[in-house]
Amino acid sequence: MVYKDLFWLHIKKSGGITTRSLLKPYYVEVDRSKRPGGFLQANPEEYNDILNNYRVLLGEYQGRRCLFAKTYLYPKCWEDLFSFAFSRNPLDRCISMFFSFYWQNKGLINRINSTALRSIKSRKFHYSTKYAFDIFLDYVKESCSSNSSYAPLGIKFSTHTAPMWEDITDRDGNILLKKVYRLENLAVGINHAFEACGIDKRIENEISFLNKNIKRSQYQPTKSQINKIQSIYKHDFEIYENAG
Repeated sequence: MVYKDLFWLHIKKSGGITTRSLLKPYYVEVDRSKRPGGFLQANPEEYNDILNNYRVLLGEYQGRRCLFAKTYLYPKCWEDLFSFAFSRNPLDRCISMFFSFYWQNKGLINRINSTALRSIKSRKFHYSTKYAFDIFLDYVKESCSSNSSYAPLGIKFSTHTAPMWEDITDRDGNILLKKVYRLENLAVGINHAFEACGIDKRIENEISFLNKNIKRSQYQPTKSQINKIQSIYKHDFEIYENAG
């Protein structure tokens, strides 16, 4: 079967900038920061990138973007789209979140917003990486269980730390995407998507990921921290293990 078009769901902290550049021109980018638009004034080919913008709120479908896309954006042609995403090892992804949003070089706390900063500064301790990562995981856990898209640290934090599982499944836990690839197989996945859509373009070289914010050797979580990550992202580990 040749699909009519591709649909890529950007899982935050999983190679988004690189993927966008490799999918061009078949993935249409829009302004996602200065003057981001909504779906009403957009052309259908722009829906995908708008949906991948964390600033666009989806109400009760927040964190369930595939279900929103199937229900509202592509109700008549969802099955005709080659829909796919890339799964990053949840442990690596979580550490990347931490270094990107919370912990800066030289052991400084990164200001997410004034509430978080006051909360952290109110603690009279030496801010070791281990201690800061514990606080970070507590906030992630709180965010995942909150009924507000803005709690506890704002929309950027909640969308970037959200589990992948809910984003790609329906309310019965059925995966809505045609394919999930491991992030380290990015080139293979994109080539497969192109082929599935009858697009005559291929990526010749394997992609190496150089994330300035995280190298696995920078920080090794403790056993208790790994257990907490496995609890929060339980289904994401399953997705990664089963990804092609």
